[in-house]
Amino acid sequence: MKFLIFAFFGGVHLLSLCSGKAICKNGISKRTFEEIKEEIASCGDVAKAIINLAVYGKAQNRSYERLALLVDTVGPRLSGSKNLEKAIQIMYQNLQQDGLEKVHLEPVRIPHWERGEESAVMLEPRIHKIAILGLGS
Repeated sequence: MKFLIFAFFGGVHLLSLCSGKAICKNGISKRTFEEIKEEIASCGDVAKAIINLAVYGKAQNRSYERLALLVDTVGPRLSGSKNLEKAIQIMYQNLQQDGLEKVHLEPVRIPHWERGEESAVMLEPRIHKIAILGLGS
């Protein structure tokens, strides 16, 4: 039911955007679809520069190297774990060293989960242990 309500209101929102009419919420006028489309089109040169830097420039293969660093040195990054905190700090420092603007951390509440003990046994037609993996929630 929640999805249906979201789909209905999301559809109404998209239709109003595509109509080219400004959307008003709380008395604040929002941009039209055409205005947004023009803004995106004006960023073509910037997008090409980013792609060229990542594919051909000094940032070539940086994503893979950083992923390897996280996988090899930090390991699994479960929600709320020390490994996740370590990975966030590593990426924060990397982004600052890259000279990106406005790099900052924000406090968020995330659930903490630790793997417990899990087991399963088939009782009928005979007793048999079953291998399982608990993934949380």
